[in-house]
Amino acid sequence: MIYYRETIETVLSHLKVTRHGLDEKEVDARREQHGLNQLEVSTSINPLLVFIDQFKSFIIYILLFAVVFSLLIGEYVDSIIILIILLANAFIGFFQELSAHNSLESLKKMTTIQTTVIRDGVRKMIDAKYLVPGDIFYLEAGDKVPADGRIINAVRLKVEESALTGESVPVEKTDAPINADVQMGSQTNMLFASTAVVTGNTLAVAISTGMQTQIGRITSLIKEAKEEMTPLQRRLDVFGRKLGYAILSICFVVFLAYFTKEFMGHGTVSGHTFIAFAFIAISLAVAAVPTALPAVVTIALSVGVKRLLRKKALVRKLSSVETLGSCDIICTDKTGTLTENQMTVRHAWTFDSEASLTGAGYNPQGELSQSLNPLLFHIGFVCNNATLNQKEGTWMVTGDPTEAALIVSAIKAGCDGLDEFIRKDELPFDSGRKLMSVLTERNEKKMVLTKGAPDEILKRCKYVLIDGKPERIDDRMKAQVIEQNDIYASRALRVLAFAYKEVRSEKEFNEDDLVFVGLQAMIDPPRPDVIEAIKKTQGAGIRTIMITGDYKETAKAIGREVGIVGKVLTGDDIETMTDKDLEGVLKDETNIFARVMPEHKQRIVSSLQQLGHMVAMTGDGVNDAPALKKANIGIAVGSGTDVAKDASDFVLLDDSFTHIVNAIEEGRGIYDNIQKSIMLLLSGNVGEVLIIFLAAIFGLNLPLTAILLLWINMVTDGAPALAYSVDPYGHNIMHRKPKPLNEGI
Repeated sequence: MIYYRETIETVLSHLKVTRHGLDEKEVDARREQHGLNQLEVSTSINPLLVFIDQFKSFIIYILLFAVVFSLLIGEYVDSIIILIILLANAFIGFFQELSAHNSLESLKKMTTIQTTVIRDGVRKMIDAKYLVPGDIFYLEAGDKVPADGRIINAVRLKVEESALTGESVPVEKTDAPINADVQMGSQTNMLFASTAVVTGNTLAVAISTGMQTQIGRITSLIKEAKEEMTPLQRRLDVFGRKLGYAILSICFVVFLAYFTKEFMGHGTVSGHTFIAFAFIAISLAVAAVPTALPAVVTIALSVGVKRLLRKKALVRKLSSVETLGSCDIICTDKTGTLTENQMTVRHAWTFDSEASLTGAGYNPQGELSQSLNPLLFHIGFVCNNATLNQKEGTWMVTGDPTEAALIVSAIKAGCDGLDEFIRKDELPFDSGRKLMSVLTERNEKKMVLTKGAPDEILKRCKYVLIDGKPERIDDRMKAQVIEQNDIYASRALRVLAFAYKEVRSEKEFNEDDLVFVGLQAMIDPPRPDVIEAIKKTQGAGIRTIMITGDYKETAKAIGREVGIVGKVLTGDDIETMTDKDLEGVLKDETNIFARVMPEHKQRIVSSLQQLGHMVAMTGDGVNDAPALKKANIGIAVGSGTDVAKDASDFVLLDDSFTHIVNAIEEGRGIYDNIQKSIMLLLSGNVGEVLIIFLAAIFGLNLPLTAILLLWINMVTDGAPALAYSVDPYGHNIMHRKPKPLNEGI
């Protein structure tokens, strides 16, 4: 059944439930059938697997082989020394990754959601995990939606769905069926788990719980994503294999030379001699392998992790640090990543003048570029149901973000006497009228204050306020308002109009014969550091692509403001494309994708990878999680959802896009330092191999034993190599293109 297309009576009948709710016996039966209402997201890791993971390197495999062979021929000292080196290296990486996991767990809010349900006609509070399909549940402002549901009735209901859809403006909800096929973001009679009620209240019936919800399906997409090797792991693996084959070849040649010489001279080879020859070959292997390399790589990455943590970026996996330095494309979400996720009034307009407002977000610090009639801001402040409070230095909002922006604009405008308005009555906003009005009294003067869509306000206005006095409105004035509204709308600003009238009694509380005052235009603005960060990534040869669930014009406007330019595509466009078509448009510099679904984001990332790109993906919502997991490097912001954090490799602790640039710089610097260390180690190893090889060929005694070779590798060569691994990075590191993926180390 497509629930949003059916009447609520049909839905209830299909779910075999009445408005009095399920009885407890039926609840138990359905819980047995559907399970608990919770997601199958792993919040723990296996320490043993993390430890074993530290040994996944071809160079380490060679050293482990040397350990085993040394034990077999009785060279216990050699094997113990090599083993100590390998274990020390493994423990460094193990504790680093375990620490990152524990830090991430402490970031998560492990609060239990409580939900009001109706069962047997009685309202009761339950733990949301015990909700079952068919349960009737009640929500009001501030509540989290516990499961996917079909709305039975709604009173002034608005729901914040940005975590799921990427759309920054709360969605107005109703109980009316929809007679069309629409995407999730347009299903206005449905509720989705993980979203939150902003205003109003609702009664709904649960249609899906746990892994069957939209967020559950997204979690399934995450589980399907396979983890791939990082560029550094791949390059070290290729380097290790080449080195391994070279070592085996040299060892075989030396062993064969000794064996042939012994056989030709004595006609036979004793067991003791055979072991001696094998020991020479092992010495060669130890000489050739840069024993300090695993430790050098691990320490270089660990130092990078510590540096990034000081810059508010938590790295979950050690090898991820260098990966970001290799990326050539960043796919970024818009809401909450590029933008503040806080609506902000940018412009205010009256017939007298126009002003810009400084500042961003809910912090009320800012001012007007020039003074305007304060009544414009009085109306926005009083005709309002949101609240703004400061908590531990952060401004927090309860209610609609749009209304919160109007409170902030009134404070910036320096309006006096805001608390003198006494609200007597209210005509709430609804989608039919597109208006909200309040009846107020101030200094014994009664006024109707109205805000809403500009075209609807104009229909009800008989006058316009000019120089503080009402004048009769005419068609020219109306055209002027419409023109100004169109200018703001073309910049993807959300526009509200404001009007008032004075009344003698409460009986005159209606929305007719109003006086038009002006407009306020707002947007979810870019973060202050984003523009500079994107410039730096462009200078580093990295392409930035915006992928959002928000509207096309909004995405285009934000892209223009932060410096992401190019063609714009929507989720509907992607639906009609094959993978080859999508790869074609990505080659064609399409840099903005709007109104996309989670599976679209994953397809975009996959297509970019098919084209040979190293892709980083940033995001904060549930809708970003599959793409975060699929990307070569997933970056979640600290204020984002737990699902996004679980799917990521990095977590930005203070949501700053600048830290992505810092991490790229760190990754590139680490790679350069590892490269320098390998050069140093190999130069020493070549000399050691040459000495032993020549000694073997000319029949001389071995000048260096395996223990001496280990000592040289770890101390004489290893110490300078370790110093290189923590060397300061070059100044021009962010002024070069990313290294090609097929380039050797």
